[in-house]
Amino acid sequence: MNGTPAGLGSPGSAPAADDTGARVLGLLLVAALVGTVNGLSRVAMPLFAASLGAQAWQVGLVGGLGYAGMLTLALPMGAWIDRHGSRAMFSRGVVLAALGYLALTQAHQPWQAVLGAALLGLVLPMRVIPSHTEFLALLPRLSPAKAGWNRAANTVGMFFVGPAVSAAVIAALGFPPVFALASAGLLTAFLLGRRVFGDAPPAHAAAALPLLQRVRSQWTSVRTDEALRRTMVIDFVAQLSVAYFVVFVIVLATRSYQLPLQAAAGLVTVQGASYVAVLFAGGAWVMRWHEDLRYAVAFALLGAQGLLCGLGGTPTALWLGATLMGLGMGLQGLASTARFAALMQRHGRGRIGGLGSIGPPAGGVLGAMLGGLVSQSLGTEAGFVLLGLGCSGMALVQWRQWRHALHAASLVERTPS
Repeated sequence: MNGTPAGLGSPGSAPAADDTGARVLGLLLVAALVGTVNGLSRVAMPLFAASLGAQAWQVGLVGGLGYAGMLTLALPMGAWIDRHGSRAMFSRGVVLAALGYLALTQAHQPWQAVLGAALLGLVLPMRVIPSHTEFLALLPRLSPAKAGWNRAANTVGMFFVGPAVSAAVIAALGFPPVFALASAGLLTAFLLGRRVFGDAPPAHAAAALPLLQRVRSQWTSVRTDEALRRTMVIDFVAQLSVAYFVVFVIVLATRSYQLPLQAAAGLVTVQGASYVAVLFAGGAWVMRWHEDLRYAVAFALLGAQGLLCGLGGTPTALWLGATLMGLGMGLQGLASTARFAALMQRHGRGRIGGLGSIGPPAGGVLGAMLGGLVSQSLGTEAGFVLLGLGCSGMALVQWRQWRHALHAASLVERTPS
């Protein structure tokens, strides 16, 4: 594991015995700031590219380059965290991103917007993965009720605060003030991160190996650890589900049910609100369940959502489906956070920080791409039905694993000493 975490008193100082609560608050503020900046960017960047005269494919490229950065650098980022520490990587990432946003205030051509998006996408893992890794490392010292707080803080910033602020500032002042605001938010996160992130890990033999060899060792962990592999697959499938929902539920609502665009967009808001509510308030209750039961219930809810949206036939079914999607994703988020924290005790911070960051962006990209192909070939409703059946199958697998675990535990209890 990493070295001694820094307290809030000064960067690099030894922590006080009771500094855990202060560090949690600091990490949540960092997650909220980073999420807010990401939310600002998600709204502003495609619109900015379009305002410069970018073609449709260039606008789409600008919107998707963040996923590309996460997929490209997730594993190297884990190796760098093991060698340099979360604080160093986070600090470099937010400073580079802040400079990138300031440079965008001077952009006047579509290719400049595309180049800026590419550079910001490459440094995105440097501010997202270290923050998540640091919280996972702290999680064993926290109560189960707080397992989902970091994801919730990031989500509130990304899906609620960031987009709302971005839209308001663009409407009133234009694009340069949005990018200046994003830069200021990242510099604030830099100052806060210097105080709440842990020190660099002590040097060890593995950290001195070449980068490529350290990345390969992460894949070795995936091949040899079934729990790690299964958790990554679960994250991938869950994110694929929510990506399809977010992209196509608005299309379904407006085309098939003639809902106004504002009401259709409210479906995504309901999904996000129920997701955040579970992450903030559900930990104390849900974390008492066996982890396989958590996943079984989560995927049952996701399966019900898909079937409701695909077969429901009424707007009410869409609203209920949106709520179930948020609840299911919240349960899955709590379960995966707890499992990755336990795996971090076995494999180390950087390795799990990198590997745990692959499934969500991969699922997001594939969910949007495959969703488009399925919707075009079979119809949007058919895509939701297929999604519902797939998630229901995952729920059945997890249910059987839970029943098997209960049976094994009962055999152990009946076995005489």
